[in-house]
Amino acid sequence: MKNKKELPKKKMYELTEEERNAPITKEIGEQCRHRLEKRWYRRMIELNVLMIVVVLGFCIYNFSDNVELEKRAANQFVEEIQQEIHRDSKESDDMSQSNSPEESYDNNVISKVEEISESHESEAAASEKDEETKKEDKLTEDDIPWEIRMLFYGILLLVAAYLALYYYYAWYRSMSLRITEENFPEVFELVEQYAHRLGIEVPKVYVAQQSGELNAFSTFLFKKQWIMIHSELFEVAYREHKDMDSLAFVIAHEMAHIYYGHATLHYNLPFWFSRIIPVFSQIASRTREYSCDRLAQRLTGTDGIDAMLMLVVDRHLYKMVDKKDYEREMRNQKGFFLWIVNMMSDHPVMCKRIAALADGVGSGKVY
Repeated sequence: MKNKKELPKKKMYELTEEERNAPITKEIGEQCRHRLEKRWYRRMIELNVLMIVVVLGFCIYNFSDNVELEKRAANQFVEEIQQEIHRDSKESDDMSQSNSPEESYDNNVISKVEEISESHESEAAASEKDEETKKEDKLTEDDIPWEIRMLFYGILLLVAAYLALYYYYAWYRSMSLRITEENFPEVFELVEQYAHRLGIEVPKVYVAQQSGELNAFSTFLFKKQWIMIHSELFEVAYREHKDMDSLAFVIAHEMAHIYYGHATLHYNLPFWFSRIIPVFSQIASRTREYSCDRLAQRLTGTDGIDAMLMLVVDRHLYKMVDKKDYEREMRNQKGFFLWIVNMMSDHPVMCKRIAALADGVGSGKVY
């Protein structure tokens, strides 16, 4: 019996000098990608389509139901006319001495139709008058089926969210410093190098002060992708620890999002609505974070644990932590409530993320 093919033992960040500067091929990119990322991406698209189909189905059902109600109302109106005619037929016969039966019947029908029509018109006029005073000639939300409202609000949310990206891009540009060959040239050189190795366009990178918060993110506009890095992260490279590797890992992680297409409109649009579903959207997000961590290891040739420690214990203390002890502690973290916390998080909890970084190969634990 043949043995199963074993995963390569070499860790992703254990690179030779040649590998450290080599382009990232499609094969390497797929090796770094989490094994469940594409599967969960498809699931999110399927959920998105299902949500849209359900809403449209309810809209069609409500429309047909309203048409049926109108038909019933019309039939009821006709039945009322017929009942009134039969009820007063004897009285009509007594009063029709001077007229022919046909004329009497026709006059009776006309009078009853006019009478019922006038009553309905008066009721409708009174109803319309009340509606005008209450609604000021506008439909209330209760008059619109909830499925149509949901579809309308979903489209409105999509448009508003995309416009918000332009707003925040303008805000960040006005409140930040763009990294160029003159401003932080070492960082600009890193961005250029990683972009060339990944085979992508060099993204614009901005740095801004964020009241001590350590974070970075990549996002998109129409045919544009850019990265924002909080200035507090730059202190690790330029001040206290002179640790360019940790900053490089953060930058490489964000550029990996761009490489995999996570920061593009055509990637996000197919599951725009399903991202509101709890747990499912978080699971899909965690697979993307694992993919970018692994590709960042390949780009930088570092394990990235220092960068994670910086987020845990702050930029002034992370170099004082014993990494081996911290790794052992993280691997021993277990429990039901820890599982719940991980399931509700869009990033892997740190214990699972550190274990995946330390392994340096394979896919991290999503669940």
